[in-house]
Amino acid sequence: MNMLQLNDKHTNRRRLALPALIMTFLFGCTTTVPETVRVKDAALPDYKVKSHRVEEAIDLYIEPQIRNLRVEVTPHSNADAFSSIPVLVGPSLERALLSITRQHFSKSTMVDAPAGRPTLSYELLTYRPVVDVVPGSGSTRLNVSARLALQLSIHSANGEQLFSTTAIGTSHVSDTKLSPGDRLKDGARLLEVATRDAIIDAMYDISSIFGNSNDIIQSEVLTSEIDPNFGIETFDDVILNLRTRREEGSSN
Repeated sequence: MNMLQLNDKHTNRRRLALPALIMTFLFGCTTTVPETVRVKDAALPDYKVKSHRVEEAIDLYIEPQIRNLRVEVTPHSNADAFSSIPVLVGPSLERALLSITRQHFSKSTMVDAPAGRPTLSYELLTYRPVVDVVPGSGSTRLNVSARLALQLSIHSANGEQLFSTTAIGTSHVSDTKLSPGDRLKDGARLLEVATRDAIIDAMYDISSIFGNSNDIIQSEVLTSEIDPNFGIETFDDVILNLRTRREEGSSN
């Protein structure tokens, strides 16, 4: 009697497990979640900064939104729908900002929040990646672009904003594959490349801002509110302002 009951239990378990296995197989094949694209570290050039290397001590604040930047990118197509591609950008972007800042500032200290000292801050304005899928006769073309915009600002120790401007990086890559059965085969790879190139482009923009060689400095800088006679027109003026206030503070 015990043996018969044991066999019945095994039979019932197999009957219950079979539909579950079938459902897992069917839905597992149709709802596969794409693997997260992790953006590699950008290969930034050594700008060999000399005359514009800042020797003033300054805190560096990178907002958490940059550190944690992760998005879901849904490829666009007029004919088909595609699953979103997860993209992890934050770690690579943060390391790039650290690298470019340390090339220009010899005494920068990473902080978790502004703490009443001269502070250089980076904030994320936008990261917009786009994947366009263009099917053709026996082939598929992927057009992938990325746009990155960062707000760069410097505040004095008392919180006064001395300088603020926008750094922008853009990129575009495309490829055509003779693989109509797997049209997004290289979508993740191209998305990673485009994002990394946009980061590099933004770092070039930041470096030119620190070197006073960017036109947006002339149109978007802010004038000191505390000292209306001290016009902030170039990045050099910002550093001169910080240095003057530090010397005045030490003399008092």
